[in-house]
Amino acid sequence: MRRPAFTLIELLVVIAIIGLLIGIAIPALSGARESSRRVKCMVNLSGIGKGLQMYMDTKSKGLLPFASGLIESTDRPTFPEVVGEYLDAPRPVKDADGFFRSNDPWRCPSDIIGTDPATNLEPMYRVGGSSYEYWPGSIMLLADFIRLGLTRPEFSLTKLYQRQRNDPTTNQSKFWPVLACGDQWHKLRASSMDRRNALYLDNGMRVDWSIAKPSTEEVRDLILELAREPNNLFK
Repeated sequence: MRRPAFTLIELLVVIAIIGLLIGIAIPALSGARESSRRVKCMVNLSGIGKGLQMYMDTKSKGLLPFASGLIESTDRPTFPEVVGEYLDAPRPVKDADGFFRSNDPWRCPSDIIGTDPATNLEPMYRVGGSSYEYWPGSIMLLADFIRLGLTRPEFSLTKLYQRQRNDPTTNQSKFWPVLACGDQWHKLRASSMDRRNALYLDNGMRVDWSIAKPSTEEVRDLILELAREPNNLFK
């Protein structure tokens, strides 16, 4: 006896159920992939932190590197060039097309597409050699630009950088990151928080969510502090 075939309504119901299940599964899978990318990014930062700690212990007597923050500089090496010597991993290499080839740990897996049309939307690691911005280097560059005249800015900034800073928004003390993702690539339910991973000096090179980038007022206060007591910091 011939089995009855599906009716059109039954077929449409099955298709609708399958579509609903796919709609539920895709966001969950996407969230799982992003979670794995964030974990991988944290592993990268932790690895860089070990190299940075070794550099500070053996090379600089506890001082942060005098290096550029993210991009190439004509008067100082980049952070990967300085700390890469202490990592068992290749440093970023610039190709003939002017962009970099970078692998772990310098490349965040969520650094997929850039925002600058001038670079054809190349990811940040391709443009600057690393997905991670060295915040102290950017502050040192600013101190140079406004001609503070610090003989050893890495000494001055390291001492200040190890202190907790006051967040004028929350009025809470916080440390500033040494390294952080160059952009807010990671997903986070709390939209008010910064969506970057970061490496901190406290507690043995801690990796956690980044704080928001320092405001203009915070940077101004830090620069004023550097300018006000440069001699005392060399004692």
